[in-house]
Amino acid sequence: MAGTSRHQGAIISAGVLLGTGLGGFFDGILLHQLLQWHNMLSSRLPPTDLVSMKVNMFWDGLFHAFTWLTTVIGLGLLWRAGGRPEVPWSTRTFVGSLAIGWGAFNLVEGLIDHHLLGIHHVHPGAGQLAWDVGFLMFGALLVSVGWGLVRGERRRDTQGKGRAARAKVHTPIETI
Repeated sequence: MAGTSRHQGAIISAGVLLGTGLGGFFDGILLHQLLQWHNMLSSRLPPTDLVSMKVNMFWDGLFHAFTWLTTVIGLGLLWRAGGRPEVPWSTRTFVGSLAIGWGAFNLVEGLIDHHLLGIHHVHPGAGQLAWDVGFLMFGALLVSVGWGLVRGERRRDTQGKGRAARAKVHTPIETI
């Protein structure tokens, strides 16, 4: 894109929000619903009777409403970014941003809900600390991989501009 500055921020913001929402959906669908390891308040209010189960289900619903809203906002930002000519479309940047969002979700949700508030654990019972720490480590890994992808694309883009500028200076056809 000659003469046009490129802004990755719009695609990164969309990707991070989408990654946050999709990571939350993955957590809620897999850990809450399919495996039924925990609910939002299961450490504070074990789902041992119908009332407790209904309360936990309500809070799981609020959790899913949050992940849905985050995903919708991310889609809106992605749509807006698509209409801007200065926003570079890069799979590497977008996938990296998704990973950052999902990893950030794991880190924030894991630190707050599992460790600080203790409202639920990934897999309660024997070894629950290992599951909770593993959840955080997976989040940190996702953020690291995502960060590497985004930074790598920025470096590649910067090097490409440098090569293009050098090529322009030394191109014999332009001297004619």
